Formats: sequence, C-alpha cells, structure tokens
Amino acid sequence: MTIQTQNSPSTIKKADIGQLLMCGFDGLEPTPGIIDLIENHNLGSIIFFSRNIDTPEQVRQLTTSLQSIARRAGHKRPLLIAVDQENGVVRRLGRKSGTYLPGSMALGALGSSTAARDVAVHVSKELLSLGINWNLAPVLDVNSNPLNPVIGVRSFGEEPVAVGQLGMAQVEGYHRGGVATSVKHFPGHGDTATDSHIGVPVIDKTLEELEQVELAPFRQTINTGADALAYPSSIMVGHIVLPQISGDKVSSLSPAIATNLLRQRMGYKGVIITDCLEMGAVKDTVGTPQGALEALRAGNDIAMISHTLDFQRSAIDLLNNAYDKGTLNQDAVVASLKRVEQLKDKFLTWDIVLDNMPSLSEPALELSKRLYNKVPTIVRDNKNVIPIRPGKDDRIIFLGAHVPQTLAIDSEIEPFNTFYDSLKKRHDNLEYIIYTPNTSRGELAEIVRSSDWVIVGTANANLHPFQVDMVKYIHKVAKRLVVAAVMNPYDLMAFPEIDTYVVAYEYTPPAHEAVVSAIFGETISNSHLPVTIPDVLVERKKPVCMIEKYSPEIHLNQVTTLWNNVYGEDWPLGSEKIEKTLRTAKNGNYWAATDCQTGEVIGFVATQVKYAEKKGELMLLMTHPQYERRGIGSLLHDHALDYLRLQSCNTYMLGSTYPRFFPGLPQDKEQHQSFFERRGWKFQTKHVWDLVGNLDQETVGNKSVEDRMKREKIWFGRIKPSELWELLAFQRRYFPFWLRAYQHHANLGDFQDFLVARQDNKNGKLLASLVLNTTHTTHPDRGDLIWTDDKLFTDASGGMACVGVAEEERGRGIGIGIVVEANKILMKRGVKKSYVDWVELVDFYRRTGYEKWRGYRCASL
Repeated sequence: MTIQTQNSPSTIKKADIGQLLMCGFDGLEPTPGIIDLIENHNLGSIIFFSRNIDTPEQVRQLTTSLQSIARRAGHKRPLLIAVDQENGVVRRLGRKSGTYLPGSMALGALGSSTAARDVAVHVSKELLSLGINWNLAPVLDVNSNPLNPVIGVRSFGEEPVAVGQLGMAQVEGYHRGGVATSVKHFPGHGDTATDSHIGVPVIDKTLEELEQVELAPFRQTINTGADALAYPSSIMVGHIVLPQISGDKVSSLSPAIATNLLRQRMGYKGVIITDCLEMGAVKDTVGTPQGALEALRAGNDIAMISHTLDFQRSAIDLLNNAYDKGTLNQDAVVASLKRVEQLKDKFLTWDIVLDNMPSLSEPALELSKRLYNKVPTIVRDNKNVIPIRPGKDDRIIFLGAHVPQTLAIDSEIEPFNTFYDSLKKRHDNLEYIIYTPNTSRGELAEIVRSSDWVIVGTANANLHPFQVDMVKYIHKVAKRLVVAAVMNPYDLMAFPEIDTYVVAYEYTPPAHEAVVSAIFGETISNSHLPVTIPDVLVERKKPVCMIEKYSPEIHLNQVTTLWNNVYGEDWPLGSEKIEKTLRTAKNGNYWAATDCQTGEVIGFVATQVKYAEKKGELMLLMTHPQYERRGIGSLLHDHALDYLRLQSCNTYMLGSTYPRFFPGLPQDKEQHQSFFERRGWKFQTKHVWDLVGNLDQETVGNKSVEDRMKREKIWFGRIKPSELWELLAFQRRYFPFWLRAYQHHANLGDFQDFLVARQDNKNGKLLASLVLNTTHTTHPDRGDLIWTDDKLFTDASGGMACVGVAEEERGRGIGIGIVVEANKILMKRGVKKSYVDWVELVDFYRRTGYEKWRGYRCASL
C-alpha cells in the first residue's frame, strides 16, 4: 500500500492507525463496540479469550462475522484474530472447541522437540478451522524463579537452550500449519516474583546477565533468519522494569527495549506487539490509553487493549491526536504499518477467511493420550508406595486443594474434580474432600487415620501456605501418602520431608488421568523435572546414554561396529567407506550416543545441510538392536532436527541425496516406518530403487538402439573442461537438483565421467547427459558407489547417475541411447556389475539389462 506521509497525514490517520491496535470484547457475538472499532476506526487485530469461545460452530460463526464486517467496511486485508492457546493451563479453546494437549512445562518434562512441534501443528489446524489465525505463543520465558506467580508451568523450564529448542520447534510447527506466532514475554518474565497483571515486576540484571539466560531463547529463534519457519512472526513485549537497561520505564513502553535491544541489537525484523496494556503494570502507572501511545513511540508495532471499550476508544483518539500534532513519528508509523501488512499477507487472504475456511479439525485424541501418558514425573518414591495396589475393601481418601482463579490461567472452578473422576474409575471405596484455608484438620484426623491410602493434590503450594500446612499435617497421620502437584513442581520445597511426590504440571483432565494412571502403575513415565527444586535433594534418573559430537578419531571404529550390528549382514560396509561418506558430506554434522556405563557407541545420527535450499537431510539414524525402545533413537532424532532448525532449514529429508548411505528408509527396515511417522514424517506411497546390471558382451550392446541413434544423428562423447559452462547451464535449465553434483565432480577433475549426447557432432546442441563412476577411475573422494563389498557389487564395479534428457528432445530414444553408450564405456573400464541409484522408471532401465537391487521409501517433513 502507498502512503504519502507528507501530503496527506489525515488519510493515514483515518485509514491506518487502527491497524496498530489489537482489541478484545466480551461475548459470543460481535458487540456494537467491536463493530464500531472495525467499521469506523479500521481496527486491524482482535484477541479472543475464553469468554468469546463456546462451540466450534459458534467460533466459526463469530470469526466469519468479524471478517465479513471488516470486508464490508472496506478493509484492504482481513483481520488478524488472535488467541493465547499455549495449552496446559492457558488454553482459551476450552473443553468444547479444542483438544487437550500438554502445555509448555509438560513438554519440557518430555524434553522432545518433536512432541512440541507436533502439538503446535495440530493446534494450528484447530485454530484455522475456527477462523483464528494468530496464536500468541509459545512462551520463551526461562522460569528460573520458583516464586514466579504468573509464568511457572507456562515455561518450558529453567535451561535457556532447552527452552529455545522447544520454542523454536513450536514456532516451526505453528508456521507449518499456517498460523502466525508470537513468542513471549520479551525480554523474559521468568525471574520475577510479581504478577504483571496486578503489579510491576522488576528484574535488576545487567545486559550481560540477561544475555546468559532471559534473552538466549529469543536470540536462538531470531538467529534462524527471517525466511526460516522457526523465525517468530511476532514477539510480544512484557511489562517488566529492568532498572539497569531502561530505568524505571516498563519494558513494553521503553525504546531501550523494543527499539534499541530487540529491533537494533538483536536484529528482529517482524512485528513487535505489547502484552495487554490493561494489566496493572501499565494501567495503574501511566494508564492504558497513554500506554498505547507510549508503546508505539517505544517501537512496538501493535498495542494490545484486551477488555475495556472506553480504553480502546480513548487510545484511538490519543493516537490520532498525537499523529496530527506530529508527536507520533510518521516514519515509524509507516514502518509499523508495513510490518503488519507483511504479516497479514503471509498468513491471510479474504478467500481463506471467508469462503474457504478449513473444515473443522478432528480432535487429536491419539496424540493427546500418547503424550500425556509420558508426562507425569515421579520425583520421589522413597518408600516404594507407587504403584498403589488397593484391595477391594481398602479405603482411599483424596484431598484436593481449592484453587483460586487467576487472570492468566484458564481452569475449572474446582479443577481437582477430574482428578477425582480418574481415581473413581479405578477404585470405588473413595472419599473426596476439597480443602481450603478454613478446613478443620481435626475433623480430618479420624478419616485420614482410617484410610489405607491418602492422596493429596496441591497446586502451587509453595505460594499458598494453607496447602503446605495441610500436607505436613496429613504426613504425620497417614498410613501411606502420595502428594501430587498438579501445577508447579516447586511444591516439594515447602515440605521436603514428603517421601512420595509426583508432578502432573497442569490441572487438565488428561493430565489428571495420566498422573493417576502413573500412581496406579498402569503407565511408566520416563519424564524428568525441567526445573530444579531449591534446597531439596532429588535423585535424578540416570540417563541411558550421552550425546557426543562425533569425532572420527574417537568414534569411527565403534560407529562401524554399530553399523555391522544394525545393517552389516545385508549391507556390509567398511570403516573407510563410512569415513569417506561422512567426510565428503556437504555441511555434515554427526553425533554418537554412548552408553553412560560402558562408553560404547549405541546410537548414531548424521545430518547434511543444503543452505541454498534451506534443506536439512537426516542422512543416517541407527540404534543398537539391544538398546531399542529405550528412547535413544528419539533422542538422536530430536538432537538432529534441533540442529537443522538452528541452521534455518525449512524442509527435511529422510536419507540424503549425495553423498549418501540411503535415499530413504531401506525396504528391509520398513518395520521402523512407524517410528518416523509418529514423528511427523510423510512417506511416499511408491518405492524408489537402486538397480543392478550385469555387464557382458551379450547384454551391453543393443543394435536397434544404436541404429536409431545413427538415424537421429546423435553423437556421444565426453565434456572438455572448456565446455563445462555448457554442461552446467544445461543442468541449471533442466535439472537444477543435479547441478551441485556436477559441480562437485568437476571440481575433483572427473571430466572423464561426464557423458553427453549432442546433435550431429561434438559441436552440436547438448541434448542429454549423465555421470559415470568406476571404482578404479573415479576420484577417491566421490561417494557414488559405496557397496563394493564382495557380497554386493565387488571391487570391479561402477555405475551411472543423473541421467537426463532435455524436455523438448524426449521421445527420440536419446535416454536409452545414452544409457547403452554408458554401459559400453563401463564394460571397457572393467566393470562387471553396474549400479544405477534412485530410480523410479524401472522399466526404462530394464530395456538395457538392469533389474531392481534394493528399494527405499522416501520421506519428508
């Protein structure tokens, strides 16, 4: 859009200032107030809360109505409609409109970036099917303060790198699903003990200290680059005071944060949005309307006012007046409008939001159950109380804490009710008591003493003394006690004497079902605490393996042994071939999983990056057969994808192009296909094939083909170094995916392996080409054929690859002709068995004596 900042500032004001606001409203239908803001003030973004969401049909009707109002009002682009669907305890979709999926700290306990991405992909489907196109998630706060009342389990954990990896995986997942993101709460809300909804948190740290912890996850995702799927489409600035950075100014209103730090120092290019300016940290200081003005002056692109129509209207008036008076920088407004436009253009079209909205998404019940069953962490079970095995007549008492409502959290009035429901499914002789600050412990004494098992549910007990007092009292009188913390894991620091302590990380129904299942021993969880509980001794589970950066001097021989254990009988491969393939990989990086007890290499993963294509290749992933189903493959898989994500890869390939071990999953290993499918890999329905041809006088020649080539006046020969430009131009025009291979082989000087077909003679038009390879002629750093073991192709082997005919020349038999010519050359070089890799058109090659050797299923992510 063209904006004339000098000639017609009033046009900009009337038509565009509203695009720099996000507003909310109360109700399941558009209110007169929100309609007015859209129609008369060009409001560009809307935020939904639980108050706006009931059934899927209702939400679809609501979003369609809002977009229709905007369209009729003359909006150039659709509305951004946002929601905080973090999952876990912050999930605006409620029970009716979305699938329960693990929240951030639950995912942190799993430690799986694949799980984090899969959750985001599915949530994006559900949101888009409701007409919601912007998720204000994920949370990148590093929760380093146990007393934090507002972040806690909304954070992935306390380790900055892990928070960044899981956050990047979710950003990628949302973007893959077509939903915009907003990582938050910049510059980091994890080390505070004040809720910015009701007060002003202070983080008194230097910039260097912030870089070590708070800023690290944000920097990780920003460093992927603006074109990467893991690059956040927006960043939300929180309401925090950082005295050593911005004085007494709240971060969301400070140029030192939004402009100097985020935009300039960290180089962020996307949309910057504030957290809600009706939170106490702003409303009770400068006031919400003034806060909107100061937020835009500070460098934010969108100011959020979530609730109050009077504040929203006052903010619009204030912004318009400031723009007219020149106290709101026109160039900054134009830049912000451009960024908002770019965000909308990337994710929105009128066709999608009005006419072709995706159909309602099916609930991801399998994903939900599979992940939740892994989430509970049995932090401590000193007396082996778990699993509980109550007899039919045994009595269980369950005491669930009354949980006060907070502004940031979505919960039922009594969230422990579903915990009770899960217990009741397993044991009838059960009593349920909701305890409050006023519950009489004396009245409970006899009930507790007469019970065979007591389960106490806590929720942020370290912040609520009445829960602590109750747990300590029950501990003194109960026969057997299990304490289940359903929110922050830190509760144990308030009663460290407790022997059996389990963490669920959220009080959602499936989280309760999973933790009860773990208590009864129905499922075994291998999750871990993603935070440290201060001053409490917790015995950490010993890991099975360590992930080490591959070093050929240290690991090669053991990786070869591992190969032989996994593939050796059918795919014999010596260490020299493995070493060459890894050494010649393009931007290769590799990791070994070593047994923590013996140091033996029990797993290995290899990656290759094609930066120009933003493509990552999972070249090889293998786990020792004796260590399967112990999480080692998952660990290596996630480690590799985390690395590729950091390299700004947007697409992933299972296997590799060149050099390679396999182009996909080998046919004889397809029993492992489900492993990859559960991690999001999409397999092609058809196999690709490596072919074998036995070269001898009878099979190599093909008189009819040769006669046709004479009639067509086709000349076959090699390319001279001076003609390389012509060969590369041919590949660039017709087969750009092979260009790098040709360049690589030319750089090695292997011009004798470039076979071409020309029209008429050696100076004629280039019609086709291929690449030859032979064991004794080709440069030793070429990895065309590694299967030279005596059981396979033997040392007297060679082959061809990258066979291509110009599109307009097809149908003249040139493809068959150049293959026949290649066979003759290979036989002259002493090749007994010839190899053609990665073939789909098997029948084409059968005409020259080739047959299937091995098959593969290609997959991408």
